[in-house]
Amino acid sequence: MQNRFVLLFFLLLVCAVRISLAQGVNLGVPPIRNFSKKMYKAGTQNWDAAQDSRGVLFFANNEGLLQYDGSTWQCHAVANKTVVRSVAVAPNGRIFVGAQSEFGYFFPDQNGQLRYHSLVHLLPNDQRNFEDVWDIAFWEDAVFFRTNQTVFKYTANQIRVHAPGGMLTAMLPTSRGIVLQQNINTLLHYENGQFKSIFENAGWSSALTGAMAWENDTILLSTLKNGLFYWLNGALNPWTTPQDAQLQNSRIYSATALPNGQLALGTSLDGLLVLDEKRRILRHLTKKNGLQNNNILHTFADRAGNLWLGLDSGIDCTVLDAPFTTVIPDGDLQGTGYAATIAQGHLFLGVSNGVYSTPWQPYFNPESPSFFQKIKSTDGQVWALNTIGDVLLLGHHEGAFRLNGLSNTAISTVPGAWTFVALSDEYMLGGTYSGLVLYQKRGNEWVVDQKLDGLNESCRIMIKDQDGAVWVAHPYRGVYRVLWSPAQKSKLDVQFFNTAHGLPSNLNNFVFSIAGKAVFGTERGVFRFDLAQNRFVPDTDFNRVLGNNQHVKLLKEDTEGNIWYVAGREVGMLLVDDFGLKKEVQKRIFPELSEKMVSGFEFIYPVDRDNVFLGAEQGFVHFNASAKNAGDTLLQVVLSSVHASSTRDSMLFGGYFVENGQVQNQQGNSNSIVLNAQLNNLRFVFSATDFKEPAFVQYRFRLIGLNRTWSDWSGESIQNFTNLGPGKYTFEVQARRKDGRESAVTAYSFRIRPPWYASTAAMVLYALVFLGLFVGFLFQQQRKFEQEKEKLTVEHLQKAAEQQREVERSKAAVTEIQHEKLEAEIQFKNQELASATMHLVQKGEILLTVQAHLDHILKNATTPTVKKEIQQVLNLLNYDAKLDEDWEQFSFHFDQVHVHFLQRLREQYPQLSAHDHKLCAYLRMNLSTKEIAPLMNVSVRGVEASRYRLRKKMGLPNDANLTEVILAL
Repeated sequence: MQNRFVLLFFLLLVCAVRISLAQGVNLGVPPIRNFSKKMYKAGTQNWDAAQDSRGVLFFANNEGLLQYDGSTWQCHAVANKTVVRSVAVAPNGRIFVGAQSEFGYFFPDQNGQLRYHSLVHLLPNDQRNFEDVWDIAFWEDAVFFRTNQTVFKYTANQIRVHAPGGMLTAMLPTSRGIVLQQNINTLLHYENGQFKSIFENAGWSSALTGAMAWENDTILLSTLKNGLFYWLNGALNPWTTPQDAQLQNSRIYSATALPNGQLALGTSLDGLLVLDEKRRILRHLTKKNGLQNNNILHTFADRAGNLWLGLDSGIDCTVLDAPFTTVIPDGDLQGTGYAATIAQGHLFLGVSNGVYSTPWQPYFNPESPSFFQKIKSTDGQVWALNTIGDVLLLGHHEGAFRLNGLSNTAISTVPGAWTFVALSDEYMLGGTYSGLVLYQKRGNEWVVDQKLDGLNESCRIMIKDQDGAVWVAHPYRGVYRVLWSPAQKSKLDVQFFNTAHGLPSNLNNFVFSIAGKAVFGTERGVFRFDLAQNRFVPDTDFNRVLGNNQHVKLLKEDTEGNIWYVAGREVGMLLVDDFGLKKEVQKRIFPELSEKMVSGFEFIYPVDRDNVFLGAEQGFVHFNASAKNAGDTLLQVVLSSVHASSTRDSMLFGGYFVENGQVQNQQGNSNSIVLNAQLNNLRFVFSATDFKEPAFVQYRFRLIGLNRTWSDWSGESIQNFTNLGPGKYTFEVQARRKDGRESAVTAYSFRIRPPWYASTAAMVLYALVFLGLFVGFLFQQQRKFEQEKEKLTVEHLQKAAEQQREVERSKAAVTEIQHEKLEAEIQFKNQELASATMHLVQKGEILLTVQAHLDHILKNATTPTVKKEIQQVLNLLNYDAKLDEDWEQFSFHFDQVHVHFLQRLREQYPQLSAHDHKLCAYLRMNLSTKEIAPLMNVSVRGVEASRYRLRKKMGLPNDANLTEVILAL
């Protein structure tokens, strides 16, 4: 019974020791991200920090309030553009700042852009002359601002001034209220509207620099020069640590309690000191191992546990709880890591310039002068550190060595020892640049037995499987299977395999030992060797998890049965949960390692379940599986800004949603955005406030109203949309971490108005215009119909008129023909009349001549008988003349020719006699006076006398031409 208890106690002790030794060690430097002033484009110094509900960070900077959302930096100046010394974020989202002779708050406007509101105008005039506002604290419903002389209490848009007297060197918010340091060693506490003294001669001689809630009701206070104190049960006492002297000398300028229970101390001379729960220095970060400088003005732990350092020059962020740290054993040389092992109670790390060693222990004191010591005579390229039995062997460029503590012994002069594989307790194989070397163990020493023939290729990648076969993979040839037996130790049975035996390629083949079996990494996934078929076949179990087309470069089994892998650029671990007959495998990817390992020489060394070392291009990466994130793991995506690109770039949204005077994480109903039609080219900038691994955060988005399908996940944090049409849209964006956890969706809704020519008013106008055009069209058609009708009518009338004109022309032609005929007849009659008239004239002249001669003869005749006969002839001639005077016969013919001339003459001039009518007829015939005289049987003078009398009777003026009047009648 007693033996059973002893055995049980022994097992529990072993388990306890194993658990304690398996804890992750504090070896290496955690990730540090440096932000210089060139990156954030603001002032050099950063005095204070705060974080809002969305995870956005704010820093009090020399040039204003510095804002960082994970991807974008912005700097906002205060009213007088002076140095901002302090910043604090209120629950309602107001960002209070204190500057030189200025204090107030930033709050977003209706477009979500931060605007500054000064509170100085609320001070009495005699209190407006103050210097820097160094501290801001919230208590109950008030905000307190500290200067070196006064404290301003702001509440309900009023300010009350507190002037306790003396020099005010610090104001710190605690769980018990606001504590004010007066004249260095006096503490005042704010109670009932007043600052009252609670400690005199507190025990320090420097300014307070931090106040932190600790275990139970304990409050830790940090001082600049006197270390740490704790306040408990109304008493102040020193909080002693093993490094008190160092803390006092380093000058603690800022202190912050971390979510994991550790304490971060920012010093002004010695960088960052992190104390663990045992008050030991767990980390010591300085400029030498990653900080931008050693003067830390402020330390701030964000809600995820990241520690932000406001520096005298720049900003640094360190992830103290990160599972990966960087180990550089050779210091400034920063050689590439190729091999690691734990043996003889030490950690041995082989790099490109030698082997370094340090005792393996659960705690490494960062203040030790040097963790690692270089083993003598190991200068040069290290390829392997293998433990065969209890002997540590070194594969080196110059040959094979045995390591014992800090010394080494050469065991082979064959150059280029790659690795070692035990064949039995007595023999082992060593792979070299030019083949295999057989070693034999003599006593406790390994010595070269012989160099084996049969395989003269480089044997860098070599393992032994559970069947005793040795597999050698050559990256540029193929795979060799080597069989060896002690009976014929000088002879090797070597079988060569390539694509003819099932391998997808002769290049880039690797071999690994998993659970004692040989597995092969190729360019097309993982393969295993089927001895029955004597060829390689795909390993479905591995390929189902890693993929058939992955270039598998490394598989390494840890102490828990999990498998680390390198496939392509992906580094991760296959977590194997053994449930007896069933095993479940979960894949965990570590994207932070994808660019750090040495391509082609990937190396992973699992020490135990909590400590793994991985070879890197600079030293090693230490994986601490026990590191847990003690902070808030909530992932939030922030819509940083929305810009419209038109004639000039303009910000439409500055990143903040405000509802009822409170900053909200999502857009509310009152934040509806309406954009003009020309603002249809939009750029969305977004970010996730995940500061641990921002490079591995991915985003997806969609614009509802344009496309409801989510985009692919990518690292892009800016998205542009161009030429958006009018309508309602909702932009949605979501983020996810490398582990697959996704954020809530952040949405931004907006509406684009239609262009003026597509607005409602324009549509109404278009309708009216269309209606008007339609009515006009109807009127136009009616008018056109009427015009056509009128045209047809006119054409008809024109045709009728044309026909009438044709008839008239025909009639006229007939009339003209008749007229021409009549004129011809008249002309003929005129000719006849003229001829007859001329005949008469000639006859009259002849008769007159005859009568004149007869009168002459009668006068000269002497015989009566002759006279009588002559007188009878004269009488006969006179009778003939009377016959010629028969006017009726003449006038009849004359009127036929001259169309009732005599009738018109009688009608117009009834006073004319028949003699006058005859004279007018002769004048109408255009006869001369000389021609008329015989016709009228008168002399020429008689005709002229008759013409004169005719003019008088017709009433013609003296200048009138009688002939023209007669012709015109």
